[in-house]
Amino acid sequence: MRSFAKAAAVGALVAPIVLGGAGLASAAPAHDGPAYEKSMNSANANGGSCTKVESGFTEDGKAYFHKVTRTAGPTGATGSGTGSHS
Repeated sequence: MRSFAKAAAVGALVAPIVLGGAGLASAAPAHDGPAYEKSMNSANANGGSCTKVESGFTEDGKAYFHKVTRTAGPTGATGSGTGSHS
């Protein structure tokens, strides 16, 4: 049962990473100004994690910042996010 829980937690983490690229592609037109983006992903037998940071300006000059972190391991999964915009 523990192996199933671990596989489910890692699957819950990996699926958004894989599908996240499509979401970013569809969201890109909303942020047509200068921008910065960085993704960090890792996984091993004990779990995985991903962090994404985005900041920049929309085409009408409004600033934005987003940071999302997701982690899954043998004892569970967690996620957090921070964002701001002007």
